Amino acid sequence: MKESTLPAREPKFSAPFFQILIKVEVFFQDDCYAGHLWDVSRSGACIRSFQQLPMGTPAQIRFHDPSDAEIVEAKGELIWMNQLRGAHYSGLRFEEDFDISKTFLRLLIKGEQT
Repeated sequence: MKESTLPAREPKFSAPFFQILIKVEVFFQDDCYAGHLWDVSRSGACIRSFQQLPMGTPAQIRFHDPSDAEIVEAKGELIWMNQLRGAHYSGLRFEEDFDISKTFLRLLIKGEQT
């Protein structure tokens, strides 16, 4: 059975764009793509960037805590992409072993314990 490339149907929570800007780096092979977190869920994230990310490629993802020196690393795969007004919105699905509840990103998930 072919796995769906559509975003998971689960609650997604936007990073308040004008209140907090979370820098994200996505590494594919030897290339680094910089962007910012657009929204996040327990299973993945949407990254807004001005570079197109390679579709389907396994990636190493780094989220930079804007209030601390903490860097959260995750592995994932690019499963969807949209382009709007010169920006690329890329949907990344985290690998199953990524536990968002142990990172600063848990603060963006409604109902998550702090």
